[in-house]
Amino acid sequence: MVTIADIARVCGVSKMTVSNVLNGRDERVSAATRERVRKTADDLNYQPSAAARSLSAARSEIISLVYYDAAEGDLGLSNPHDAMLLGEIERHVSAAGKHLMIHAATDAADTARRLRSWNVDGAVFLGVLADDVEQLRRHQDVPMVFIDAYTDAEISTVGLDDEQGSYEATRLLLDAGHRSIAFVGPRATSDGVINARYTGYRRALSEAGLDADQTQVVANVSFADAEAAADKLLAHPVKLTAAVVTADILAIGLIKALSRRGIQVPTDFSLVGFDDLPIAAMVTPTLSTVRQDIAEKARAAVELLTDQLGGRRDPRRITLKPRLVERESVTPPRAR
Repeated sequence: MVTIADIARVCGVSKMTVSNVLNGRDERVSAATRERVRKTADDLNYQPSAAARSLSAARSEIISLVYYDAAEGDLGLSNPHDAMLLGEIERHVSAAGKHLMIHAATDAADTARRLRSWNVDGAVFLGVLADDVEQLRRHQDVPMVFIDAYTDAEISTVGLDDEQGSYEATRLLLDAGHRSIAFVGPRATSDGVINARYTGYRRALSEAGLDADQTQVVANVSFADAEAAADKLLAHPVKLTAAVVTADILAIGLIKALSRRGIQVPTDFSLVGFDDLPIAAMVTPTLSTVRQDIAEKARAAVELLTDQLGGRRDPRRITLKPRLVERESVTPPRAR
């Protein structure tokens, strides 16, 4: 009986290369080698054994976590929220008896191809835009769960009521007496987490009879980006006294950046963050923020996926409730 070793010997390549080509894991094999291996297999009338076919059809016990906020292969784990979420997902995947494979992605079609190549049992997606959701559904049929995906597609999702969380953060500042409140974070240009938070901020201001159109300060979400954000706040044509910030790490950076410019939080300027990272209770002043249960988000996502692996395919949406945590970074505006 012809074996993979026979094909490898005729082609002058390794058994691993032959196995990868014959099993569709050939993205790193040259086109010429792929063609030579397949032709040789046909010429020798190669037939995989029944045991081998059974093994290839069995579950890999691998769950892929596809991180869609990546660029040039960088997982972006300097973002504490995402790093905590990935860690929690790994913990629950391991508890389910499976292994986690992390993939930094920028292209939906490439992601679908890689998932097929890896023969994963299922996938969890983080940071996927609506258009990518549709592409993935067209090109991939493994069980999938999406985290923080704002889409009308019939998919299983886990997310937070981001609009309500931002609304409550803005109400906290309004109730303290602030009327010139900025929204600091990435530009809200499409459906997604930032857009939902911006909508909640605008809703609270509208209810208070205030105009939100001129008070958005665009900033990337990282500690380092706080320096530029602080300059924009202080140079803003509106005399701002407070800000709703889309991430704790950026808000904490602003506390330091504003202090360097002679502006003290909360005496001169009030801030509310988002996430309730552990460090929010450690900085001075401690940060008022909107808490999202990162551990519960991860647990729910893995549970939805394991339910699908068990045969349940009806799409389900889980929306977690935010909780406002009041600390020291908000006080009434100082009289001028």
